[in-house]
Amino acid sequence: MRECLSLIILLAHAGHAVASASLPVQQATPTAHHLYVATTGADTNPGSQLAPFRTIQHAADTALPSTTVHVAPGIYPENINTKRAGSAPARIRYLSDKKWGAQLIGSGTEATWTNAGDYTDIVDFDISGSGRLGILNYASHTRMVGNHVHHLMVSGGCTGSGGAGINNANFNSSDDDIEGNVVHDIGVPGKCSGVQGIYSSNLRGSISNNIVYRVSAWGIHLWHAANQVLISNNTIFANGSATMGGGIIMGTGDSPGSPVLSNTSVINNIVYKNPAASIVQFCYPGQQCIGKGNCIANNLVFANGGPIALRNGAALNTIEADPQFVDYQENGKGNYHLRKTSPAIKQGRPVLAPATDIDHMTRPRHMAPDIGAYETH
Repeated sequence: MRECLSLIILLAHAGHAVASASLPVQQATPTAHHLYVATTGADTNPGSQLAPFRTIQHAADTALPSTTVHVAPGIYPENINTKRAGSAPARIRYLSDKKWGAQLIGSGTEATWTNAGDYTDIVDFDISGSGRLGILNYASHTRMVGNHVHHLMVSGGCTGSGGAGINNANFNSSDDDIEGNVVHDIGVPGKCSGVQGIYSSNLRGSISNNIVYRVSAWGIHLWHAANQVLISNNTIFANGSATMGGGIIMGTGDSPGSPVLSNTSVINNIVYKNPAASIVQFCYPGQQCIGKGNCIANNLVFANGGPIALRNGAALNTIEADPQFVDYQENGKGNYHLRKTSPAIKQGRPVLAPATDIDHMTRPRHMAPDIGAYETH
């Protein structure tokens, strides 16, 4: 309990990115500039609402700080590379005008969307492709919110480079938020140990309100220089196989080589029916990569292939019971809201929980938040 309380104090003083988790990106301050993209447009157009661009890439090459790029529904066969940076008061926002209406389909073996611009928002897109990565983020202060990242084919095969639906890949970046995304069918479950749902390698940031399932290895994976990360209110099921992967894994290792995972919070998550592990801390043999101040609390774990396994500290207030989804289906076609009788209702840890759920509904509705991505109403 002391470690969890210490973590809350530390994050509050550090101005942790959880503050952005409580504010949906859609409610951000309106930007000064607007560009428009539609499948009926042309890149020779001015990018106005009446004369939109044809490609998201052209809009990205044109955007200035405090620009919103509005993307109309349609199919965009693009591999996007966003390099221009915003700033704290003047972010650059890429917004699908209809949730999941703008469908990006990448080609080749790498990422459908690569971002290297700080203070960038990527919101509500449908992202798939033949490669090993959906959103590959190298920047700091990036928000990836409400996207549907799915059916990445990993056509280049299992390699040491791995893959992920969403990947914070720069060890020197920080404060990136992955909020309210649905990530699934990333590779083939049990085929590639390096292919994850959500993968984060850097300092701070939040991974909250996501639904992750049918991933080759781990639903959520922290590694490399991960530290002071918040993982809260995610729903994670059916990832990996009996011999590979699982729900959530935390550790540090490989390049850059020296960080120790500390002051990281894993709270209010549902981890269900992953054939191998549930929630695990991991280090290479002979290494001590798990430090102090980590808080693993108020998680519901059930029907996984293994229990919570920590190298340092103990899990608090774990619920080991069926979450009672309205309609659980492993293929993702079910309803993952909670039944009124669910043991996850009102059992979450209030502090550090996001202030809204995956549907942007207010949380908590009761004395304490529900566990998982959905708040019961």
